[in-house]
Amino acid sequence: MKVNEALYPWLVPVLHKLQQRYTEQQLHHGLLFVADQGVGENELINQLTKTLVCSEQNACGKCKGCMLYDAQSHPDIKRLVSDKPSIGVDLIRSASEFVTTTSQLLGNKVVVIENIERMTESASNSLLKTLEEPSQNTYLLLSTNKPNRILATITSRCEKIRLSLPNVQESLAWLASKTQENVSEEGLMAFSGSAIDYLQSLQGSTTNYLEFDQDLALLGESKISGLALAEKWQGDASLVLSWIYQKTTVQYKTLLNASTQTTVLEINQRLSTIESLVGDCQQANKKIGQAGINKSLILQQVFNKFQAIRENFIKSE
Repeated sequence: MKVNEALYPWLVPVLHKLQQRYTEQQLHHGLLFVADQGVGENELINQLTKTLVCSEQNACGKCKGCMLYDAQSHPDIKRLVSDKPSIGVDLIRSASEFVTTTSQLLGNKVVVIENIERMTESASNSLLKTLEEPSQNTYLLLSTNKPNRILATITSRCEKIRLSLPNVQESLAWLASKTQENVSEEGLMAFSGSAIDYLQSLQGSTTNYLEFDQDLALLGESKISGLALAEKWQGDASLVLSWIYQKTTVQYKTLLNASTQTTVLEINQRLSTIESLVGDCQQANKKIGQAGINKSLILQQVFNKFQAIRENFIKSE
């Protein structure tokens, strides 16, 4: 079975199994990919879609179906894309009409719908009808990171493919093969265990955790102000707050555990201070989603408290 080199290694066995089931004519017409955030499910779905329109049944890259796929002009593939926060019933109806028409290349027809938890109730009911009465040689490839927001009736009519993040060791090994930057378990956890998101950060495609970590170290050493950091990072306020939360719960507890000359009273005082900052991060994350909120001011307050705690810990050592 051919696999595109761009496919993440932890998803290769899943694709192989799906390709094998397809060649054995045992692949369900409705597949629901329930994926951990940042696992790379879209690449897997892309490769499976290519397999389904390939005359060799393995995404060969050379047949007419594969070439049309690569040119993003295959007439028997429909991807539902909404420019709105929700997926409306009209989009789902267009997919239902698509699957009832004859395949232009006389092969399979494939419908791809990402983030199906965004479907409205009427859209979900419309999709349910299509799942209940599948057309011949038609496959619906659905994906979600939030399965609890999907109607149970839809889930029950699909075959669920669970996609989990690889373990820490696998993730760090893959990252080491993709970048010359220093990678760490702490950095990986900053992106909820997603090696893909971590790599994008290191490559500058998204907010850079390493840069943030360095800034936080400077703040702890009083070499930069909380105001300066707040103004710099306010565009990524929610993400930054989650990172401060992580640093607070991990770094400071590690510091406490490493201390050998700390009284029970001092330990309790430090734990109380840590819990207070954790609570501030949680409250701040709720506030920044409100309209008209000054994100810079909220971040500055959290940064200032982080700096004060860090200074007090250092002084008491």
